[in-house]
Amino acid sequence: MRARFSTFLAFSLLGCGAAPATGPATPSDASTAATSPSAAALPPWSAAPTPSTPAVPAPVAVSTLPAVPHPETRPLAVDVASLPRIQGVTISPDGQQIAYVVKETRFNPEAQPSDSDTSGGWKSEAQLWVVGRAGGAPRQLTRADKPVGDPKWLPDSRAIAFVRSNGGGRKIHVLPVDGGEAEVLDVGELEFEDYELAPDGRSIAFTAAPPLTAAEKEAAWRSGGVVDEAARHRASQLWVLERGGKAPRRVTTGQENVLAFRWSPDGRRFAVITSPSSEPHDAAMRQSARILSAADGTVVRDLTREPRPLGSVAWSPDGRYVAVHSGKNTLSLLNALNVYEAESGRSWDVVDKLDATIGSFAWSGDGRNLTLVVAERTGTKLVRVPAAGGSATQLGRTTRLLGPLGTTDRSGRFATALSSTPTDPQAPTVVDLQTGALQVVAPQSNRIAGWTVAKTEVVRWKNADGTEIEGLLTISPHAGAGPAPLLVAPHGGPDDVSQDGFNPFVQYMAARGYSVLRPNYRGSFGYGQAFYAANRGRLGEVELADIESGVDALIASGRADPQRLYYGGWSWGGYVTAWTIGHTRRYRAAMVGAGVVDVVAQYAGSDINHGAAAQWEFRGDPWKQPEEFADSNPLRWVSKVVTPTLIAHGDEDSRVPPINGLLLYRALTDIGCEVRFHRYPREPHGFGEPAHQVHLWTTWAAWYAAH
Repeated sequence: MRARFSTFLAFSLLGCGAAPATGPATPSDASTAATSPSAAALPPWSAAPTPSTPAVPAPVAVSTLPAVPHPETRPLAVDVASLPRIQGVTISPDGQQIAYVVKETRFNPEAQPSDSDTSGGWKSEAQLWVVGRAGGAPRQLTRADKPVGDPKWLPDSRAIAFVRSNGGGRKIHVLPVDGGEAEVLDVGELEFEDYELAPDGRSIAFTAAPPLTAAEKEAAWRSGGVVDEAARHRASQLWVLERGGKAPRRVTTGQENVLAFRWSPDGRRFAVITSPSSEPHDAAMRQSARILSAADGTVVRDLTREPRPLGSVAWSPDGRYVAVHSGKNTLSLLNALNVYEAESGRSWDVVDKLDATIGSFAWSGDGRNLTLVVAERTGTKLVRVPAAGGSATQLGRTTRLLGPLGTTDRSGRFATALSSTPTDPQAPTVVDLQTGALQVVAPQSNRIAGWTVAKTEVVRWKNADGTEIEGLLTISPHAGAGPAPLLVAPHGGPDDVSQDGFNPFVQYMAARGYSVLRPNYRGSFGYGQAFYAANRGRLGEVELADIESGVDALIASGRADPQRLYYGGWSWGGYVTAWTIGHTRRYRAAMVGAGVVDVVAQYAGSDINHGAAAQWEFRGDPWKQPEEFADSNPLRWVSKVVTPTLIAHGDEDSRVPPINGLLLYRALTDIGCEVRFHRYPREPHGFGEPAHQVHLWTTWAAWYAAH
């Protein structure tokens, strides 16, 4: 269940490590943590740099439930699904321009049903934009129907590479910024994952699994497609394609799986993160960092000693050092940043004296310092540390919630990121790594000009043990002077944190009349290692104590109506919901989204939530320590549930398999508790189809309104 998420400003209730997804879907907190293959989050909602538009015509309402409350108040679900998202923000090497992708999704009220169409009347496109570092009018570079993504500048800052999908698969395009035809780089039958330009711009390295051999294809055909569970995942290898060349050159071989890589500044080596195989648990939990020869893939230097979850890897500008961030006495919390000498392998932790949740880092231009984005409670801050070790310099809490740092310019002075506030959507942002100043270069606030945006504040209380717990309370614009209806929305993970960035789900529910409490219970990021580790072997128990004491505090202060309490969460937030309704009857209705309901079924069926993850969470496995799992299993308490419960799950969820939702549905049906179960075809752990998103959010609000 514990796993890192891959983006800071993810608007889905993550948990159990969300599977990679291509669109926004399930609600969440804008949060900060490190990029990692162990978990991914949905790409963030954001807005395009074009004039604001009136409300989108809504799809037909769900007829089997009452209409959502306050339909006159935006945002409606269709507004949130239509909100564009910003992706791939990157700065040119000369520091003068910022490139980014805007993905827009539109609903066509005139669309008609078709047996071959599963879109529900929605259409998406993604285009490449550029804007000056000082801001100004953004300029759209691409206009074709096929979506683009993953932009990367060429070293001369005169062209941008990006990925575009077409009938022949994904291809890398290189487009001159000032106009001209795009160069298309064809990697043949390989299905590449990540790519990076060589320092001289003449080659592109990429990762891809080798294609099946003729013998492997024949064997699969003769067996009728039998799957060997131990061998079904194919390891990604590292390849290099010369621009203008005909075929890529394979750099690595064998079963070792290449997860991430970076060219050395001289182009002669790669720093890579690998796993023993591409089996998801291996890829998430057993990562190693090493240096390889770019010529033939031979290992030049092993950096890390023992496989464990890692963050990102980066060369110093002079190529003498490699920095890797990882966890110390944790599973997925990244609180260590080791700098390695490339020649000797000698290393030291430059944040040894900090108890920090490190989201990302960047080298200074002279290689003497590293600047970190650190998750601190409900916000982010910038910290500069000497690469040789020594005292840290606090650059201060950021004025906006800051996502992971992207590329830096050649000088090492400026980096890019996405940033937001509780009332202002994510926007491309330039970060001054010397001063810590942020500059939004393509503002997005016009995209929510018609919304009634609710205000958010930090609230604190003490649990029964006297531990201070913190959370975010968003006040509904419909709340009067007295106690308001309250929705409790715990974050997923549990390795995550609710933070004060823009959150469309919270704004949607606030517009429906609910104030929303997002508690940072023990186990959350951003509060230090001891707080993070406090729920080990006590899952369910800890969350219940911390969250319910917060609800009690809001009731006691007159801010929440004890007769109008609601609960709902996604993934681990779904687990907490299922656990809570088995232990208290005070909530009028609940929503369990992609939630863990049976921790043993989850152990066996999830792609990564076994092995090391279970050893950390439950201090064992269900076959050797069954009592540890029984003590934290929501299914054990289902017979006590009386709360009307809505269940939502994606049919293709490999992180929290849909058997969890079915178990809860069967159990509540058997005991006569009011329940409804919606299964969403084609959806993984985080939903990507706009029609499903609108249905989910509308049904969610209508379920509460009906109770």
